[in-house]
Amino acid sequence: MIRSTYHAKGRHSMYIYYVLRGKRGDEIVEFDDDIEQDTFSGIDLTEGLDVIQHITNKLHADEQNIEWNECDLTNEYFDREDSYIFYQQRWIRRSETPWRKE
Repeated sequence: MIRSTYHAKGRHSMYIYYVLRGKRGDEIVEFDDDIEQDTFSGIDLTEGLDVIQHITNKLHADEQNIEWNECDLTNEYFDREDSYIFYQQRWIRRSETPWRKE
């Protein structure tokens, strides 16, 4: 399973921006922000699942009553956006969902 964005020049590119979506009761909520190395200390910014886990843990501390269900990550070249969904109690790429593989 490929977990990070691989740039044509032969190296993994870092994620630099996220959009996280969820629900607070019946209300749809969305958070977006830049991903910067100093605020993601110790996190491999080429690994989408690590980035999402860090974001949701950080936001969950402040927003405990939100059920997160979607996250989009954009890489440093703005040539790729990776979409993830929370499915069966884990984050997976939208393209790896069982209904997309048929």
